[in-house]
Amino acid sequence: MKIRTLILTAALTLPLGAQGPIPDTPAGRQFARWLEVFNRGERTALKEYLDKYHAEGASRLDSSLRFRESTGGFDLKKIETSSPTHLAGIVKERDSSQYARFELEVEPSEPHRIKKFGLEAIPRPAETPPPVRLGEAEALRALRVQIETEVAGDRFAGALLVARNGEPVFSGAWGPADRDQKTPNRLDTRFRIGSMNKMFTAVAVAQLAQAGKLKFTDTLGQHLRDYPNKDLAAKVTIHHLLTHTGGTGDIFGPEFRDKRLQLRELKDYVDLYGKRGLEFAPGSRWAYSNYGFLLLGVVVERVSGQSYYDYVREHIFKPAAMTRTDSLPESEDVLGRSIGYTRMGSDGWRPNTDTLPWRATSAGGVRWFRHGGGAPGMNGALHTRPASGYVLSVLATLDPPAASRLADFLSERLPAN
Repeated sequence: MKIRTLILTAALTLPLGAQGPIPDTPAGRQFARWLEVFNRGERTALKEYLDKYHAEGASRLDSSLRFRESTGGFDLKKIETSSPTHLAGIVKERDSSQYARFELEVEPSEPHRIKKFGLEAIPRPAETPPPVRLGEAEALRALRVQIETEVAGDRFAGALLVARNGEPVFSGAWGPADRDQKTPNRLDTRFRIGSMNKMFTAVAVAQLAQAGKLKFTDTLGQHLRDYPNKDLAAKVTIHHLLTHTGGTGDIFGPEFRDKRLQLRELKDYVDLYGKRGLEFAPGSRWAYSNYGFLLLGVVVERVSGQSYYDYVREHIFKPAAMTRTDSLPESEDVLGRSIGYTRMGSDGWRPNTDTLPWRATSAGGVRWFRHGGGAPGMNGALHTRPASGYVLSVLATLDPPAASRLADFLSERLPAN
């Protein structure tokens, strides 16, 4: 699962509760000022702050307020580094178990306007104890209360299933699947799952490897001999693509927005992006790459002789009895398919129709194994814990982290064994 990352200016303020000592420095005082205003969540006060301390701040006012609503604010947990103009530390969302590392840099002269403000989601710090594990019944009661709180705050709409050893122990659906028609979500509602499609792509590649039709060490060029950028094709392996270490970049941006409805087959993405070079030497570092998984889908097509969609339908969905799962074009009328709603780029919830691709692509210790997906108006989370037999699936028709927040809440509270 791609870790949620937010790179922020002061305009996209991040809330941090005033817990722990904040240094009495220009950066520290600016941070304290900002977090107090942000955590209050009052529009007028936040606008005044942004107008004074960031030149472009007011243009981000609405997104800042939406971010405040989705997180509930932040509590400061730790200051890591401090200088007169720089401050870094760890904060935690008030409405979830998500931690983040922040970094703030201010101008050296009064009024010490903010030059840089970044926040990146991180795992729970090792020194921070997790929530107390509960018995299954108690954990599920806590989950129901949390769901009701999220629904009441218009922060969750979707469906949720918890199973243990293959048997459901909790399930339900909440909120609207279509706000205009007032159609409620049901357990059989069809949701868009975003990057969770990558799980099916990885399974398809592993099946073909098991059948001896490809190797993880194969280069992209061994299977896509006509790939436009020969250097990339000769260096990037199947393993690189599966592990997001290929340096192949992403697909989202101005080019995607301009040609969104023209990208109807996987090869269309290769036609658009295939001449690009590498962002870094394959294997040298990790960088989440939707384009890398799209290329894996093209490899599946070349190796299997089927379209990616036919292969996944026949070799993954059908054997798993996933009879209501598919990746059909948005132009098709799909019975029971929900509408996603986003606040990105608007003051209130609006359909995410103008952000969707023509159809979904191949990119979409005792511990939990997990994968998620998120885009405007959709969020999904799948957690599995082999040691205890739990499987948790949450699908939402709202912006992230509507589903992942609930999945994390329960994952930290269910019995470990």
